[in-house]
Amino acid sequence: MDSLKILKEKIKEKSIGKVAKELGLSKTTISLVARKQYPNPQKIYSKIKEYYKQEIIGVESSTTDLIQLLKEIEE
Repeated sequence: MDSLKILKEKIKEKSIGKVAKELGLSKTTISLVARKQYPNPQKIYSKIKEYYKQEIIGVESSTTDLIQLLKEIEE
């Protein structure tokens, strides 16, 4: 997921003010970046990705049967 998409999702989830506070930036800066009007936003994109890391956790399973998978998870 790209930084701009992450930023827009976080603004929708929370607010521009909360996202700005989390990233240590002004609301104006966040607003400009979200509207693609901020000059050279690469440093901010890096900051967004670093703060809102998207981790994928892998799971090993012996089956692809959903019912069996649920049983394995419950164990």
